[in-house]
Amino acid sequence: MRNDSRHIFENRFDILLFAVHTPDQFRVGDISTCVLGATKWTIRRCLNDLVEIGYLERTTNNKFKATGMAKELFGVKA
Repeated sequence: MRNDSRHIFENRFDILLFAVHTPDQFRVGDISTCVLGATKWTIRRCLNDLVEIGYLERTTNNKFKATGMAKELFGVKA
C-alpha cells in the first residue's frame, strides 16, 4: 500500500474510533484537538467522506456523531 493511501485510511480510522467512543456529538475542533494534528480543511474532508459512506451523521452544520453502522463495526453498543 502506498504511504499516502495508508495515511488517508489511518486518518479516517482514527476519526471513526474517536467518534464511536464519544457519547455526544463532536465538532471539527474536537477532532483537531483530540485526534489529528491536521488542518480543519483536511478534517472536514475526512468527516464528509465518512458521512457520505454512512459511518457518521451530520447533526447540525458543524456537529457530527457516529452512526449505528459505525458503532457495530467497532462493537460499541448504540
